This record gives sequence, structure tokens and C-alpha cells, in this order.
Amino acid sequence: MKADIIKQYSVFLVNKPGSLKDFTDLFLKNNINIIAITSDVRYDAAVVRISVEDSPNISPMLIKEGYTSVETDVLSVELPNKKGALKQLSNALGESDVNITTVYGSAMGETSRLMLIVNNIPKAKKILENLEVE
Repeated sequence: MKADIIKQYSVFLVNKPGSLKDFTDLFLKNNINIIAITSDVRYDAAVVRISVEDSPNISPMLIKEGYTSVETDVLSVELPNKKGALKQLSNALGESDVNITTVYGSAMGETSRLMLIVNNIPKAKKILENLEVE
């Protein structure tokens, strides 16, 4: 299966109407495609985690626009959209002592894309690139 190491940016936003719209406008204005997004909201603040196509360094752009962010390596994994695929992936990593600390993703058509944060990215990448989902 395809597994690429890319950057995830955790960005702090105010939890109010229009915050996500303003944030995503920045990417459109700079012709950058967001390929994955998730958020955690607590009261008046939110942490939005994004990964972008081709994984350019967007930290300078975010800082220039007044956003605070943290950059993290993640695995972008494409796997077949079929029953049991996630179980096979998690079994393969777990049996090799790779701990998944964060996972989010989606499926469309015949393919799923997951973003994984793990305790050993190079090891996980090698395992997943050799994993054939049955």
C-alpha cells in the first residue's frame, strides 16, 4: 500500500463562526490544496490539524497571517476501501510494536486515505509499504 511521510500542521483558531472559512480562504488564495483536516474544539478555542497536497512548508505563510501552528510528521496512507482493511493495518503495526497515537481519514470510492501519527514513522512506513490488504 502507498504510505508517504508528509507534514501535518496543528493550528489554533478561535471557536467562532467564520474562523474556519477565513483559515481555508488563506489556502485558496495561495493555491494550496488541503488533503486532510480534523479539529478538536474546547470552549472558545479550536485546534485544527491539516495536511496539504505535495506537503509544502506552509509555516511561514501561517505565521505571516497571524496563526500559531505546530508542524508534525504524519503518514499519509492509501488503502483499499474494504471491510477489514483498517484491522489489517492496525494488526500489522501493533504486532511490530508500532503505536498509533492519532488517526483520521476518509473513504471515497475504492480508496481510503488515513493520516497516522505513530511512535516510529520510518518503521511504520516500511511495514505498510509491504502490506497487502486481502
